[in-house]
Amino acid sequence: MTRIAPLTLCCILMLAACTDAESPRQSLLASDTQSWPGEDWQLSTPEQEGLDGQAITLLDREFRSGQHGYVDSMLIIRNGRMVFEAYYEYDYQKINAPLISNQPGPWNYYDIKWHPYYQGSELHTVQSSTKSVMSALVGIAINRGDLPATSAVLGELLPHRNINDPQKAAITLDNVLTMRSGFEWEEDVSYWDPSNDAIRVESSNDWVAYLLNKPMSHDQGTTYKYNSTNTQLMSEIVSTATGQALDDYANQLLFKPIGIKKYFWKDAPEGFKDVAGGLYFTAQDFARFALLYETEGLWNDKQVIPSEWVTRSIQPHIKDTFPDDPGFNVGYGYQWWIYNDGTDGGPVMYGSWGWGGQFALIVPELNLIGVFTGWNVHEGLDYQYAYSLFYNRIVLPTGRSTGNPAIVSGT
Repeated sequence: MTRIAPLTLCCILMLAACTDAESPRQSLLASDTQSWPGEDWQLSTPEQEGLDGQAITLLDREFRSGQHGYVDSMLIIRNGRMVFEAYYEYDYQKINAPLISNQPGPWNYYDIKWHPYYQGSELHTVQSSTKSVMSALVGIAINRGDLPATSAVLGELLPHRNINDPQKAAITLDNVLTMRSGFEWEEDVSYWDPSNDAIRVESSNDWVAYLLNKPMSHDQGTTYKYNSTNTQLMSEIVSTATGQALDDYANQLLFKPIGIKKYFWKDAPEGFKDVAGGLYFTAQDFARFALLYETEGLWNDKQVIPSEWVTRSIQPHIKDTFPDDPGFNVGYGYQWWIYNDGTDGGPVMYGSWGWGGQFALIVPELNLIGVFTGWNVHEGLDYQYAYSLFYNRIVLPTGRSTGNPAIVSGT
């Protein structure tokens, strides 16, 4: 396998332009306030870390009462220390029993053996938060020279697929990462709607072939269209380039360095790992992954993910993923969601997002993380997204207490 230079000249020039200002990572290295978990997390209290403990307690009570649907866990970390951790128990066997179909299994979302916990263990599905893990692995692979730059195209990256359509063969990895591949795809309707391509693809025996056989509806790079099987392309791309199973590659270069020991990863029918939504973590290990991004890819003294990849991943390549809903302005990066881009004066918050309520939420300027798991997949549930509750109830008050002038002034 030929190894390729990790950074293109344009990336180097872009990064050089940012070196004048001290990055959050540089500030982190210069301080003694940041902690990383060892075998266990270092514990603290909200008050010791400058958070409002009463606000957290109130949110905890609301989750326990079921006010926000089925939330399974809430973890809050500041400065690398666990300040709050709670788990909420529901009888999913009873809840799901009337709903399970005649085809139980890994993609039946009412099958108690698979959702929301794996086989009764503490491993909880993170659904589409798997996509953010996949993005991290792409960044690692590019940095190591296992993959070329994000300008590489599908025809080169998947030669065994014999992509004959020149328009499809020319789709760049960058446009796959940002959901701008141009394939015709319907994933904006309910996941219980049989017209949803994300559900239909799970009934096929080759998810990547299903996608590659779809027509193009737009020129690549012109239109954002959320497409879970876009991400599945990257599972095959990285495994093909490295000659390794994706979970082995992840365990060696991502999970083991940050102390993740227990996980489960579903296989897609074509034999590659399901990166559309197939990963299961403990809530604490989900938080480890979030902390790695909050520290710009640094873990203790080891750079696990290139800091420049983290920076590129959390930029809002797509400014508004829901332009038809003015009250729902969320951006999109390299498989990460930008929940608040800071233009309103509030702290920037980005994170992963998995169906049912799987959130790893990161507020870099406050060294603050919120991790939530849940199973709000049942139709008719009335609940607020955990990312909104966390931002309004925890993040904004913390930002005010730090003296951010835009927040203090109420803008």
